[in-house]
Amino acid sequence: MRFRAGPLLLLTFTITLFIPAQAVAVTIRTLEITHDKGSYQVTFDVLLAAEPEKAWALLSDYQQWSRLSHNLKEAQLLEHFPDGRQRIRVRFRSCVLIFCKTIRQVKDVTTRPKGDILTVMVPEQGDFTSGWEHWRILAEQDKTRVHYNAEIVPGFRLPPLIGPSILKHKLRRTLIGMAKKLETLAAP
Repeated sequence: MRFRAGPLLLLTFTITLFIPAQAVAVTIRTLEITHDKGSYQVTFDVLLAAEPEKAWALLSDYQQWSRLSHNLKEAQLLEHFPDGRQRIRVRFRSCVLIFCKTIRQVKDVTTRPKGDILTVMVPEQGDFTSGWEHWRILAEQDKTRVHYNAEIVPGFRLPPLIGPSILKHKLRRTLIGMAKKLETLAAP
């Protein structure tokens, strides 16, 4: 039997004309999540086809956070401190198979005009024993580099054998999904 490439190539070309092109050009440079004695360390470095000012504006405004993640159910200002910090309560919903949990975070958020966003968790008011995050948003040529470092210590119980793997998987998916949304919303 002889294979004819012509009609197959024509069909493939015709089909691709009607499939919408992906505008997402997220380039993940680093995504590492490690676990040690209940503490999770996260390093995420990504390059986006986005405007740095728009990306910073979205990440630094708690009222915009729900646009970046479908898991986020609430982000509410609890207190505004004289030094500029904001205490924000965040609730998000996470499911594994049929088991779902609403997770609460209360964190003090400090924004700096050069592209830094720092958060420190308030353990007695949320589901985390401790934690911090550092977002750094930088212009890089005609793109935006977002560098994220964090250490989080959940205060809720995870199954010992599979819990850390599940949480790392959820964090990975959340960060990648958020980067894609951020790129779309902050596009030039």
